[in-house]
Formats: sequence, structure tokens, C-alpha cells
Amino acid sequence: MNHLTKAAAILLAAAGLSCSVLSASADGFDKGDYNMDGVLDSNDALLILHMSMNPAILSDDQIWLADFNSNGVVEAEDALLALRAGVWGDTTPYTPQNNVASIPSKTQVAEMEGWAPADVVERVGPLFTEDQRKTGILASVSIAQFILESGYGQSKLSIEANNCFGIKGWVEDTPRENSPWDGVSVYTIATKEYDSNGYFYYVNADFRKYDSMEDSIADHSSVLINSSYDGVTPLYDGIVGCTDYRKAAQIIYDGGYCTAPDYVDVICSIIESWDLTQYDLSSSQLSSDAESYALPAENAVVHELYRVRSDWNDEDSQLGAYQFIDNAIECADLNPGTNVYDSNGNVVYTS
Repeated sequence: MNHLTKAAAILLAAAGLSCSVLSASADGFDKGDYNMDGVLDSNDALLILHMSMNPAILSDDQIWLADFNSNGVVEAEDALLALRAGVWGDTTPYTPQNNVASIPSKTQVAEMEGWAPADVVERVGPLFTEDQRKTGILASVSIAQFILESGYGQSKLSIEANNCFGIKGWVEDTPRENSPWDGVSVYTIATKEYDSNGYFYYVNADFRKYDSMEDSIADHSSVLINSSYDGVTPLYDGIVGCTDYRKAAQIIYDGGYCTAPDYVDVICSIIESWDLTQYDLSSSQLSSDAESYALPAENAVVHELYRVRSDWNDEDSQLGAYQFIDNAIECADLNPGTNVYDSNGNVVYTS
């Protein structure tokens, strides 16, 4: 199969349509080689994941190819097992009692230390697709954030703590529903802080430590979904179910995730450079439980919100409100004469 035909097959499958090139006989092809190009790889895993959302349109041959664990049902687990077998070399044998492959251990970022960026993207992309299916957080944007914040998984924090997004272990974020972080495990490294006079110093800061990359991805989505500054209003309102990557990136920026003025453009550039939309699902392909991933408003995680103003009593002078104090300080530094205020109106930094 040439690259153009293969690309067409992927795009058609992503749109939830059957593809004639995939309807030929499956004779002579291995389980999981859904596009029948003779190679079991991440493209096959992605196709199987998409098809698991639309099993009714599959032919018998397609079902045989996609049903990697041979349990008679095409499901997300088939995509994961095909990915691990084809890309990661994990050939966990079937369990004789039920003829279903045992689920392999989860991904460790350290496994990818020293890998080329293209290999990292190919390996982790389907993990973000599966997270979008569960949570409604657009895969392409999360992958781009992972690339930007962990340096393609090569940062010390990601390698040694599976922390791919630099999420700190704040006390107010102790274990809660839908968060895989246990509230205890942390990775401590030196980080820059500022005093009220604007002088920086280094302190040992605790960052969340995860059992796997999958847990880091899930917790990142949980933070985007469940963060609030007043217990009612989401910081990233509209992020769940958003399928426009530029709009989703803008929502994240507006919520104070990052203060860099070109953040949205950078995220979109990464997405376009790596064609990361191939890992995105449409709204119809999300799990029926995706909307329930958000906590009730009364249980939302309330964060301190740092406001950048020239005067606390002058709301019109506000330049931004940030969940992370480092972002607020950066904004203030770019605008001399402004202050950073906590939620009670106390000055915590002066530019």
C-alpha cells in the first residue's frame, strides 16, 4: 500500500466511514494489521481505536483484523494491545482460560529516553487519543503541550517521575475523584520562586509523581476539567468536547495555564508540524461517560487566582488572572507599574 492510499484510509476511518481498500480479504495478513500493508504499527492501532467507535459498519474481515484479543468484540483494548505488540514489541501471550490477552503494564516515559522526536510522537499519540475518548480533552492539543513542556519526554521530571506537564503536588489537590495521582507521591526538585520585593530565590518544590505516563495524561485532563477559582466557574470553561484545536488552545491560555503571548500559536504550530489532528476523535466518537468526568461544582478543585492590576480596586486595570503565580509574575514584569494580587487583594509581587 503506498503512502497516499494509506493516508486516505486513515482519514476515512477517522471520519467514521468504511474504506474499500480495507474490505478486501484478510487472508495472509496478521491480526491487528488493519490497513493490510504488512506492518503492524501505530497507524493500525489508531484505525482500530476509531473503528471501535463504529463496530456496526465493519465487515467480517475487518472484525477479524481489528479484534486483536480475539474475544469477538472490537474495542479500545484491541487498539492498545495492537499498539504494544507492533510498536513496543510487547507480545504478551493470550490467557488460556479466556483467550484474552493480558493487559500489559503501563507506559514509563523513561523507556523513551534518547528517542528521536518522531518515534516519541508515534508511540504516545494513541495514548492521548484514548484519553480524549474518556475525557473529551482534544488529543492533539494535549500532545502538543506534552511536547512543549517535557521536550518530547526527555525532561528530567518526565523521565524520573512520569510527570509530563509539570503539575505540582499542591496540598489542595490531594486525592479526588477522577485523579490518578495518589496525593502522596512527589518528586522534589529546585525551582525558582519570588518574594514580595521581586527578588527570586530557589526552593525545593514538590511535583506530582505518577506510576505511568497514562496517569500523567489523565491527571492533566482532570486538572483542565475540574479546576475552578471560585468553586463554580471552571477555569477552562468549554474545554470538554472542544474539537477545534486553536479554540481549545485559546481556552487553555485564557484560563491562565501559560502567559507567553504566543502560546496559542506555538501549540498550533506543533500540532500542524506533526499532523497531530490524526490522533483526534470527533464528538460522536467520545465515550458516553466523557461528560461525567467533570466533578459536581461543589467538589471542584478551587485554586488561588493571581490577578495582575495596577491597583486592586481598579478592576479595569486588570491585565490577566492566573492560576500559576509564575505566569502572573511574568505578566507583571512585562508591564512595569503593575502588581500581582492574591484572591484577598494582598500584594504578592510588584513589578
